[in-house]
Amino acid sequence: MKNLTFLAIGALAFSCQPAQEKETAEETVPVYQKPAHHSESLTKVFDAHGGHEQWSTMKSLSYKKGEESTITNLQNRKIRLESPNQTIGFDGQDVWVTPDSVDASRARFYHNLYFYFYAMPFVVGDPGANYEDVEPKELDGKTYSGIKVSYNAGVGDAPDDNYIVWYDPETGKMEWLMYTVTYRSGEPSDKFSLIKYGTWQEFNGVVLPTSLQWFQYDGESVGEARGEATPFENIQITADAPDESLFAMPEGAQVAPK
Repeated sequence: MKNLTFLAIGALAFSCQPAQEKETAEETVPVYQKPAHHSESLTKVFDAHGGHEQWSTMKSLSYKKGEESTITNLQNRKIRLESPNQTIGFDGQDVWVTPDSVDASRARFYHNLYFYFYAMPFVVGDPGANYEDVEPKELDGKTYSGIKVSYNAGVGDAPDDNYIVWYDPETGKMEWLMYTVTYRSGEPSDKFSLIKYGTWQEFNGVVLPTSLQWFQYDGESVGEARGEATPFENIQITADAPDESLFAMPEGAQVAPK
């Protein structure tokens, strides 16, 4: 899972703003250009979720998962997670944790784990990703089209992670995600985990999930749900950048080991 286990992983330090600027007589107007590495099938999925152009104009994403609140700068992927017992942040260079009494050993793995799953499918549009259309697959009684996503060497904390985005071939809407996890072992894996994206809602022109449900998966068929679905609340995505001071490492914080 790309930093997703890092999954997230995966392209944390990269910006999703594929825009150039065009001079006019009155002002400088940003002009969207589709990233050259995006495939036709991936663009279809993006379009079903509001479009990569709309996503690329967004600068701040925040949500609440249980007692944990997260805010992310979408342009530089700095992030801050606050929960009752700890705060985790990424300032663009280091992952930090406070208070200093908290075990920071998992923080680098965890800091963008849920963000990466939550911001699907758009996060797989980051630079350094490669796409391959795969054979259709039946999941839970329905046949889906699939896009396998891999990463160039050196991209993110776990460049050997792979994802497969499964989408409705008629609507383009993403419904399942398969992912591998290589963050701790450092070795490529062909064992996929499975998430269902069953509920979507539009926020500021971007279609985002309101819950994620993990399922057991044996490599061939979908098994039982793994616990309760994970709900996301207080979802906000805006074109206004969050205050950079939110991501600055506070005095006395620990730096999470890489």
